[in-house]
Amino acid sequence: MTRPLIGVTAEYLDIDIHDSRMPAHVATVSYLRAVQKAGGVPVILPITTDADEIATLAERLDGVVISGGIDIDPAEYGESKTDEITETQTDRDQFEFGLIRGLVERNTPTLALCRGVQSLNVALGGSLVQHVDDHMRTDLHNTTAHTVSIEVNSRLAELYDSTTLDVNSMHHQVVDRLGEGCRVVATSPDGYVEALEVDGADLVLGVQWHPEWLRYRPEHLALFARLVADAAT
Repeated sequence: MTRPLIGVTAEYLDIDIHDSRMPAHVATVSYLRAVQKAGGVPVILPITTDADEIATLAERLDGVVISGGIDIDPAEYGESKTDEITETQTDRDQFEFGLIRGLVERNTPTLALCRGVQSLNVALGGSLVQHVDDHMRTDLHNTTAHTVSIEVNSRLAELYDSTTLDVNSMHHQVVDRLGEGCRVVATSPDGYVEALEVDGADLVLGVQWHPEWLRYRPEHLALFARLVADAAT
């Protein structure tokens, strides 16, 4: 059976290459390895604002991982930046929003991670809490930071056959006002949104944690396995 092609969105960075500082599209290896371990073939997606290119990607990819990264510009949801907002990239925001809308419209298998679930929510008209304390636990990137509570009547609960899951936590923003069709299916102990599903697009899922760093745990690799299985059909 042909292994499905899974697009992975990238970050735009200036990096050191061959004694020079050069612009590059970067996706951390953890995303790629998680897709590979689940049986898919990862493809790094360069950032583009060309609507035709974005539409082509949404149409031709078997599945997509919307990766984590820098903050979304609050102007995208009608707010001014607070002091806690660091770097933003307008082109990345516009690329991901256009791609996400195309994926949701087609119900393309999609796994949106950390910034990705935030991008999913904003792309569909929602907003973010610009800063929360105590959720940026990079010291616990590959182990448990806290437990999330999962809604019983959700595809996420069906995947785990459980209403709790131990997760990591590496973010300082969270979903606030819900985008159109977005439904909360998991929350943190302090009540913040940890996962979203989308009405009418049951193959689209967003989670606030980073399962790619926890891929050694079967329950977290299961998110990528579900993505790959859906993309293969």
